[in-house]
Amino acid sequence: GKNLLLFGSFKDNCTLSFLKGVLLKDDHHLLESAGQNTQSARVIRFRALSEIIEQEAIIKSYIAESILIEKSGLKVDFKPVEDYECPEELDEKFASLPDFKQAFDKLTPGRRKGYLLYFNGAKQSKSRAARIEKYTARIMEGKGLHDCVCGLSKKMPACDGSHKFL
Repeated sequence: GKNLLLFGSFKDNCTLSFLKGVLLKDDHHLLESAGQNTQSARVIRFRALSEIIEQEAIIKSYIAESILIEKSGLKVDFKPVEDYECPEELDEKFASLPDFKQAFDKLTPGRRKGYLLYFNGAKQSKSRAARIEKYTARIMEGKGLHDCVCGLSKKMPACDGSHKFL
């Protein structure tokens, strides 16, 4: 009754992703982080069918361990959103617009994290300030970075691009 794994198909590889992969033992050192900000999931990348065949027994043992982890009720300890760096430009915006600070604090932790990662992703102060300015209205409306604002998405609250076909 729970999702444990995801399969991914890409240009040069396919992946087997373990949603709670960080909790797996990984004695064979096959698992890697899916991305820079990924806290829980771990993936095994395959570039040839022969790799899957060669590692079949190991892969099955990782899947079995994943099932045991889920059945045991183990949870991943995620980094709290308060531990993410708040850019100086965002603090300045909070100081100049207290209502904006309140709106940001009302967002779900995931939405706040998404904005913090996006704002901090800009290397230059000017770019961070521009990103913050661009998303101020969305934050004031309680919307996340990828939430639909046109109201046409069939995958609410996420935007599926329906507005592009008007």
